[in-house]
Amino acid sequence: MPALVFWVAVAGACGAVLRLLLVELSDEQYMRFPWATLMINLAGSGALGTLVGLAHAWRRLPQWALPVLGTGFLGSFTTFSAVILAGAAAQQRDLFAQVASSLVVPPEMWEVGAYLVISMLFCTAASAAGLTLGRAVFGCTGMDCAHAGGGPR
Repeated sequence: MPALVFWVAVAGACGAVLRLLLVELSDEQYMRFPWATLMINLAGSGALGTLVGLAHAWRRLPQWALPVLGTGFLGSFTTFSAVILAGAAAQQRDLFAQVASSLVVPPEMWEVGAYLVISMLFCTAASAAGLTLGRAVFGCTGMDCAHAGGGPR
């Protein structure tokens, strides 16, 4: 167990650093809409869905794969807090002062809300598509995967 915790932490650090590098390379802080964060979260959600689908369809997947790659690497690569931060920071540097002003709902808040809804819907869809793909890779298409070399874990 201590070795697994160590490798989850290492994978988490790698996922966080990769995310940081991709956001920094994109100059997202100068964008009005956080495209880099959205793309990272879409890719990570799809990858996580694929990994879980593989785990359900293929019993020979190592036991460490889900915690290390899923929770560690992809968990730190795709984070909801990064979505919130990117959505708010991309819209207005002084967002809280603007909310406290005479405007009830500033125009930038609508964009932040739209971004959050888009992110949740499309990341959920990417995860479902990845799950379907991961299960289909080993011929597991129905709820019962026994014919694919192993059932759900």
